[in-house]
Amino acid sequence: MTTLTMPFPSGRPTRGSGVLKFLFGLGAGIRDGLAVAARYDKLARLSDSDLARLGLQREDIPRVALRGRKR
Repeated sequence: MTTLTMPFPSGRPTRGSGVLKFLFGLGAGIRDGLAVAARYDKLARLSDSDLARLGLQREDIPRVALRGRKR
């Protein structure tokens, strides 16, 4: 069986499983980013009174979208 290895930009060699780990990590990062964007958009569409009912102000939206409700 032949293993395909691709060097990192730094020249450090990788193993075949390292490339798969990178690709899976990249996919997970993209999914996480899309989830944050969806939460942000959902909160941004709410009115100020709806945000107040949730205990939020408009300037809290980026923090809540990224980290959740805890300060």
